[in-house]
Amino acid sequence: MARLPHNLGDDVATALGAFTPFAAGKIGLEYRRRWWEIDLGIYGGATDTDLDLRQVWYPSSGFHAPRGLLVGYYNFGPDAETYAAMAPHDRTERAVSLGERIHGANYRTELASSFSVSWSRVPHVEGAWATPPYGSPAFALLREPAGRVHFAGDWLSHTVAWQHGAFVSARAAVTALHART
Repeated sequence: MARLPHNLGDDVATALGAFTPFAAGKIGLEYRRRWWEIDLGIYGGATDTDLDLRQVWYPSSGFHAPRGLLVGYYNFGPDAETYAAMAPHDRTERAVSLGERIHGANYRTELASSFSVSWSRVPHVEGAWATPPYGSPAFALLREPAGRVHFAGDWLSHTVAWQHGAFVSARAAVTALHART
């Protein structure tokens, strides 16, 4: 995580290096009709699989709208790295091919578009979240300002991989800034 050039000192660079980025990926599959509701009676929730797509998520709102979006995979670790190495159209093809094994032909024939992300490939992010070394000097150091620089993110909270953790951490940084002025 310490790959951007900075002048914050060796202790900050070492502390940033103590956090391990974790790979994850998702694909959104837009469908011309909500066949999972109409044909299968699925209204929200997820299907956990032993396939490398790991999970398929169904929307919990907008029931019976003309179109709909599924999360066609939400995978982690080595499975996510496998998908990250693929071109976006290959990710779609793999997800649709595996999804057909679960739901049949509609998984392909009703597909309108797709969008995928592999967080390990996003510049300056390099992972969906980072595993913090709770209780370590690195964790404690980065929760304090480095001069005028304050760090924030879910990785500096006790709710890693959730927006809640990012908000809690950001609020702490903003509160510290406010106290300084």
